[in-house]
Amino acid sequence: MFYDTAWVQSEPFGFERVEVMKGPASVLYGQTGPGGFVNVVSKRPTDKPLATVGLTLGNYDQQQWTADFSDALDKGGTLRYRLVALKSESDDKVDFVDRSRTYIAPSLTWDISDRTSITLLTSYQKSRYVPVRGLPAEGTVLSNPNGNIPLSRFVGVPGLDKYETEISLFGYEFSHMFNDTFTFRQNVRYSTFNVDGAFTDTTNGLTANKLNYQRRLNVRNLSAQMWTMDNQLAAHFNMFGVKHDMLVGADILHYNMERTFTNRSLTALNLFQPNYGATVVGAPIVVANSTGSDMARQYGVYLQDLIKFGDGWNVQLGLRHDETDLLQTRINNSLTKSDPSKMTGKAGLLYAFENGWSPYISYSESFLPLTGNTADGSPFKPETGEQHEAGIKYESPDHQFGTTFAVYDLRRQNATTPDPNNANFNIQTGEQRHKGFEFETTGQLTDRLNVVATYTYIDAEITKSTTNTLGKRPILVAKNMANVWARYDLSGWVQGLGVGAGARYIGNQAGNGENTFNVPSYTLFDAGLYYNTASWRFALNARNLANKQYIAGCASMTQCYQGDPRTVMLTANYSFK
Repeated sequence: MFYDTAWVQSEPFGFERVEVMKGPASVLYGQTGPGGFVNVVSKRPTDKPLATVGLTLGNYDQQQWTADFSDALDKGGTLRYRLVALKSESDDKVDFVDRSRTYIAPSLTWDISDRTSITLLTSYQKSRYVPVRGLPAEGTVLSNPNGNIPLSRFVGVPGLDKYETEISLFGYEFSHMFNDTFTFRQNVRYSTFNVDGAFTDTTNGLTANKLNYQRRLNVRNLSAQMWTMDNQLAAHFNMFGVKHDMLVGADILHYNMERTFTNRSLTALNLFQPNYGATVVGAPIVVANSTGSDMARQYGVYLQDLIKFGDGWNVQLGLRHDETDLLQTRINNSLTKSDPSKMTGKAGLLYAFENGWSPYISYSESFLPLTGNTADGSPFKPETGEQHEAGIKYESPDHQFGTTFAVYDLRRQNATTPDPNNANFNIQTGEQRHKGFEFETTGQLTDRLNVVATYTYIDAEITKSTTNTLGKRPILVAKNMANVWARYDLSGWVQGLGVGAGARYIGNQAGNGENTFNVPSYTLFDAGLYYNTASWRFALNARNLANKQYIAGCASMTQCYQGDPRTVMLTANYSFK
């Protein structure tokens, strides 16, 4: 929340599950954005022994080795461990781009008693990759008199454009049940991350002849530490025939970052006949208004109550208050202090009919203080948001099938978007409004057929702005999006065999803040083949089967991002237990 997470990404193999929280969630989960957030639950010791090793091979020289072990350390099973490890490397669709990663995550659970337990969580991740910063619109989604720019074109300097990141984490989750009514939980995390690298972006797009890409090298050195603690007291009780699931909590976050930004000039690159060996690299120049330190202290208290009464009434109420201290210092002697605070709330009402249908309405707010600054050194204001939503849900009696339809109106104040004049920085728009509807259905249609299908319509508009983007559509937001995936069990033909197929559709997007051009829509097709035995699990997955060449989105006339070509991966996992 306080740093550019684009450079620091967690390893998915370490996830036990991924929970998507839609809409503003500040009331319970602290400082989050108004569109919702993804809650990642890391792998932890299991009740049953686990021992699995795996290998994945694919095109673009994809290689991945994995291991996942868990077992008890004592006869009673009260002390259990888990060890998760990964090593991966691959090339990329873009020339001169490759990546590698090493990840290890030991954890330990101790059931101190029937009512008390503690889990220690640790992880270390080291990644190396070459960042891809996109291509100009002219020659990709717009015409260029010299022809189309190959989507595999690398705009950087081979050997200089690269990033190395390290992430370390230590924490614990403690839980104690006082009785059938009250449970106390405490979650603590201490994490560090270090970023050392450089990437090339443009200074002024293409030259007049539309051949040469004007560029520079941006060097980044970041070192940050973050400590968080969340204390919760949960209470489950009945009062006057009304059931309450109440949660009271207080959380703390301390964050510190040291950052050094430098730029180096580069000679322009002919994107149609590149000569990387002729590149002349200038001397480093420190970006004074972005070099220095960031500090954040956040303290929050919250209360939430889920109330159930009558035959199917459910009411959810929540309230949260945040106090934040932000300090930003730069080597040009600028110092910015702020102490944003805000009270946020949420309320929801749902009625669950006996036939499985549940209509609902809800209102929620969000609050997200930000560190960092714009290109001119101005600090970011906190991002706030509010959302109104109404819909209906259905769940089958056997809980094997469900569907949801929702309409919503979401407003975001001080939302950050890429700076069209400087790709190294973001700017803030006054207010964005997103309204539309979503449809989602998932589950077993038959004993052998499982389907997931979604459709989203978003009418997005910048409703407050001090620039010429007022009334325009925000970038990187498609009006229409759809996804379908079906998996069929072929065990009636061959035991353990299954097949899957699906499609993804992304509609037209605004290509820049002024909406002077659009990014075309695209449809991608995927498929999978699966075979399982008692000990082996095989999976052959292919994405973008037709190998469609497309641009996934643009942030400006100079930043259009190449979509992934066809990728094919074969995975084999063997379980010892």
